[in-house]
Amino acid sequence: MGVRVRRPSPEFGPALLRAAVVLRRWWPEVVLGLGVVVAILGPVLGRGYVLRYDLVFVPDPPFGAMVWGSGSELPRAVPSELLAVGLSQLMPADIAEKVLLAGCLALAAVGAARLAPVGHPLARVAAGLGYVWNPWVYGRLHLGQWAVIAGYAALPWAYAWVLGVLRRPADGGGPGRGVAVAGGVSVVLGGPAMVLAAVLTCAPALALARRWRALVAGAATLAGLTAPWLLALVNRGNPVDLDERGIAAFAVRADTPLGVLGSVATLGGIWSRHAVPVGRNQWAVALVALVLAAAAVWGFVLTRRRWPSAAWWGLLVGAVVGTVIAVLPAWSLGAQWMVALVEHVPLAGAVRDGTRLLAPLALLQAVGLAVLVESLVAAGARALAPLVMVAPVLLLPGLAWGLTGQLETVRYPAEWTAVRAVVNGDATGGSLVSLPWSSFRAYRWAGDVPVLDPAPRAFRRPVIGDQDVLVGRERIRGESHEADRVAAALAVPGDPGPALRRLGVRYVLIQTDQPDGTGIQGRFADAELVRRDGTLTLLRLAGAGSSSSAGSVGIAPVLGYSVLGATLLITLLHPAARRRHMLLSGHFCRRDRQ
Repeated sequence: MGVRVRRPSPEFGPALLRAAVVLRRWWPEVVLGLGVVVAILGPVLGRGYVLRYDLVFVPDPPFGAMVWGSGSELPRAVPSELLAVGLSQLMPADIAEKVLLAGCLALAAVGAARLAPVGHPLARVAAGLGYVWNPWVYGRLHLGQWAVIAGYAALPWAYAWVLGVLRRPADGGGPGRGVAVAGGVSVVLGGPAMVLAAVLTCAPALALARRWRALVAGAATLAGLTAPWLLALVNRGNPVDLDERGIAAFAVRADTPLGVLGSVATLGGIWSRHAVPVGRNQWAVALVALVLAAAAVWGFVLTRRRWPSAAWWGLLVGAVVGTVIAVLPAWSLGAQWMVALVEHVPLAGAVRDGTRLLAPLALLQAVGLAVLVESLVAAGARALAPLVMVAPVLLLPGLAWGLTGQLETVRYPAEWTAVRAVVNGDATGGSLVSLPWSSFRAYRWAGDVPVLDPAPRAFRRPVIGDQDVLVGRERIRGESHEADRVAAALAVPGDPGPALRRLGVRYVLIQTDQPDGTGIQGRFADAELVRRDGTLTLLRLAGAGSSSSAGSVGIAPVLGYSVLGATLLITLLHPAARRRHMLLSGHFCRRDRQ
């Protein structure tokens, strides 16, 4: 018998051809994305969890109260926590964490490289490096704010859609809608601040070009994508009471000898002194960074000939407005204005951490850096162009290799799995109080790095813990009324169990390896000891709980995510339906002519 040679299916031929064409055109971006991920996350790409400040992943996370925004805290983790938990159902949670971190960094670099109006590979790489390798990204990665980085990574992709709209007829349709929707979803992950940054980035260009239809469509799409946390916020039933002291505590600060303005111009100024890259306080580094920022702005000036006028002016306006809002609280009069804004305007607290609104400025500088490098190549300065391209890396070596070893992988002790199994297996309703009363933990098994309490992400039922945040020596009051009531019950001398039962608390989790954690159990005279394993002690309050299921989901989260899903379907299917209509119209027109 002859050997039958199996030919590849014709269905895969065009797909493979398209993939080869894309890879050939995008090879600098592909190399850049992989290189950035390895250079920054190399030490932590193995198994284990990276626990750092806001970066908290737990093994086998449930779809708990934090996912739906029905816990005691503000729904800041909606919908980013749903993505994290959903991805953790498909793969181990520690791998899901690395996928999200790597994806954010790679998408940011590739998006900026593709957005820049340049053709030379060095120039495209320069845009990607400039957008990722800067103090802004360093600070957010140091604080573990992966969702904020996701919103940051989405801005180049969203602005690519804006450019496409400005270069097409006024209806704003055509290719690029899917990319814009993906960018919009990623923007929403970053919360209200990154949504505002996206509006500042994209809206001015559409308004200047009078593309009102595209502007309204973009606003409606963004409103639909933000429905989960908007409805979760409304479902709280109480107004958001932000601590006025947070305006000054989270205001930009000078992290270079150049003062506040010089620090902000070089994409620094973050409120946490621990999140400042090493060397920023040196005059030589600061001056070179300022020269590079000025050169990048000059490169953006040259971009005016390569982009539609509205696109150029729109990004400039967005960068200027975002920078002004970020800088205002640094001065007393501006701080007073911001306090008044937070008091009277809902969701104005999104601008409390104003350095997040420097994202449009970072995008502007990245595009300008690319044009500058390509101009140097065209002018024959082939030795200077690569130096300018790698200048962000040379100025900020501390971002490399896990923030020079600050990022490490750890594993949760076995007692966390045992306690989670008991609590999540109990169908009786009621919340859990996490003690000691502190919002952050420092675990010896995790390198004593400050990290948010993992308990709210480990259990299905609502977890009540301290919502106050220490910024330096200033304690910023949290926004949870349930936490305030629990704190008041704990502050009364004697057994707090009866008061907690009246507040609907069923379990008390005591982490005995934390300061003041060893003597807490003695205060609960009538509580039932469920487990005492290692550093965790679990108590059950007698007679506490409710008839409702511990994992029940309210109507507001379901409605919010339904609106988000409907928005995605409508936005993605509308262009396909329109193209099908146009094809059918053309077919019948040809028949009529025949």
